[in-house]
Amino acid sequence: MKHRRGRSLLGAPIMCAGAAFASLLASCAAPSADPADAPASLAVRESIDVIVSDRPWTYHGIEGRLVETPSYRIFLTERDPLVSRRVPVFLELALAHYRTLLGELPAPAGAMETYILASRNQWAALTRQIMGADAQTYLKIRAGGFASQGRAMLFNIGSRGTFATTSHEGWHQYTQRTFRQPMPIWLEEGVATLMEGYRWDEVSPEKPIFLPWANVDRFSRLRDMVNEGRQFSLRELLDQRPQDLLNVVDNERALDYYSQVWALVHFLREAEGGRYRARLADLARDASQGFLYDNVRANSSQLEYAELVRRRAGAAVFRVYFNDDLDEAARQYDEFLRRITATGARDRIVAGRSPLR
Repeated sequence: MKHRRGRSLLGAPIMCAGAAFASLLASCAAPSADPADAPASLAVRESIDVIVSDRPWTYHGIEGRLVETPSYRIFLTERDPLVSRRVPVFLELALAHYRTLLGELPAPAGAMETYILASRNQWAALTRQIMGADAQTYLKIRAGGFASQGRAMLFNIGSRGTFATTSHEGWHQYTQRTFRQPMPIWLEEGVATLMEGYRWDEVSPEKPIFLPWANVDRFSRLRDMVNEGRQFSLRELLDQRPQDLLNVVDNERALDYYSQVWALVHFLREAEGGRYRARLADLARDASQGFLYDNVRANSSQLEYAELVRRRAGAAVFRVYFNDDLDEAARQYDEFLRRITATGARDRIVAGRSPLR
């Protein structure tokens, strides 16, 4: 369909619907680097000296630190030296990754606030203080944290899980602060799962290298789903939201959802000889600039557009930006799932490399 630009319809982005379900995040295995996915911010990569200021901060009598970098104000009560020492560089490099993975995206205006607290009890108290009447939704989170209104509120769940959650929720934080219109949930959450993959640089251990394929837990669940024939169809996946799946026993289908949207964004980046990759960059840019919803409204049915506005779900965005023939796209996606979960693929995932290469 024709791709047209227009004026922003929605203004500031709404809270990410998937943010309240960060407890479903899984940790990532530490892979080897794939140069094709290395972050583009060489200025940050050449130095780990990103701290602008570091001063005491006290929360309810608990001594902590407020660390400022060029892009973040980081509030810490977490004293694990591995977390507290590495998180400033991690966040700055994660931001560089957010701004380059899908094409060139804008910098946020002003510093973003990130809280990393030492315990869930501290986090719960701060959540009640900051989120007010909305706190009860977030207090259902068992591990990790959430992002809302451009602020990330996290607590320590072990270094590997904490950094993976920081990168996942950091993507939501970035889009909430920067994008004039929100992407559909299946894409917002899919991109966030790609951001989970990283390893520490062997030469400079304080620096992360972000590798979207480096996510053994997402891959393993996806492989089980494909082998058992229980994956969502493409149409089902576009229509689902993670919060709609939480009534399922043990949240298993919600975990399935995250693994499949992880694969779906990889599909849009790599499948069919890269057929959809440029359009993915167009979509992200249009959301950031406020043209996404005008484009969809002009090129989709009223019913599909209404579903996007009401639930941030449905096939409208996929049809307009990628393939209006959902049956063809579904066949391509199913074949992609079979290929990336074939025998031997896990070794490349552990290495942080595409199973297609």
